Amino acid sequence: MKNERMEKEREFSYWLCNIEGIGRITVLRLIREAGSAEKVYGMEEKALAGMLRPSQLMNFLKARQEKDVKREYQKLWSRGIRFIPLSDPEYPRRLSSIPDPPAGIYVRGELPEETKPAAAVIGARMCSEYGRYVASWFASALSRAGVNIISGLARGIDGISQEAAIRAGGKTYAVLGCGVDICYPEENRKIYDRIPGQGGILSEFPPGMLPKAAHFPVRNRIISGLSDVVLVVEARMKSGTLITVDMALEQGKEVFVVPGRITDALSSGCNELIRQGACMACSPDVLLEELAKNRKKFRKNAAASDGPAEEEPAEDGVKSFLDFTPRAADNIYEEMKKKGISMSLPQLLQNLLELQMEGAVKQEGGYFFLSGEKL
Repeated sequence: MKNERMEKEREFSYWLCNIEGIGRITVLRLIREAGSAEKVYGMEEKALAGMLRPSQLMNFLKARQEKDVKREYQKLWSRGIRFIPLSDPEYPRRLSSIPDPPAGIYVRGELPEETKPAAAVIGARMCSEYGRYVASWFASALSRAGVNIISGLARGIDGISQEAAIRAGGKTYAVLGCGVDICYPEENRKIYDRIPGQGGILSEFPPGMLPKAAHFPVRNRIISGLSDVVLVVEARMKSGTLITVDMALEQGKEVFVVPGRITDALSSGCNELIRQGACMACSPDVLLEELAKNRKKFRKNAAASDGPAEEEPAEDGVKSFLDFTPRAADNIYEEMKKKGISMSLPQLLQNLLELQMEGAVKQEGGYFFLSGEKL
């Protein structure tokens, strides 16, 4: 019954968000007033007239008369696209907490996992070879540590970082300034086609919506909103990247910046951000340490909002089964079982990830070993 109600709310929210002339602020106001999108659909004309302009009211009544709510949503579903409204339990928690969350998100593939750390990697479209190398290095290292890579699939740093995440076997999420059924730019088609199998393609714009210049500053708040930290790799003094940085700071996110040569125009924006107090990122370990701190905060917040958390396996217990000889997770798991320690393999992998982010453990391929740096 609960799933049926959820699905019905998705159908009515999709219908409401696609009425011409009614934007997300009005949509959210209507839902707050009525209690749900389904109840908005059933509102009397007199009540609607007090909340909508005449042109909006006319479009609303027309859509209610002409559109088959269920059939319209089924058409969307048949194309492999889901619509997740703000009221939905699946709506990303990170995104719902920003000052101006989208009324709903279109998704091809999957949404970012709430329990996994996430980093946005953004930067110049016309990047240098240095920027290309650094973006690949950071995205690959973060992905191998289990961090989700969030970006905008733009040419340059965005696409390079997302391609590196895919090659590293990690997950990446592209936030578009157009419909999720449109690949933009076309030169990133191979990455676009692979992302749904290793993450997801997201947008607040409906399918079929073409990219427009005005869409990109709006979508940037979603990139930073879905991330725990933001990494800037090359940015000119005046660039769209710095708009994302401003939004990230407004959302309370930590911004890390890769420094560059003072004579390089592509690094002028980065170096200025560092001068203003942004964190300097000279290696992926800097971000992993910050993400480990964020993870502990996230646990405390989740425990406060959801009630007592389950007792977590002791990370020190996992460390006792490691030394400087690389060992596979399966091997560690089997030895722990022999010692009578009850822990599932997913729990073990999660503990190993956390130890990596703290710098206590390193990974090469599928093998783990103690880091001499944290002894």
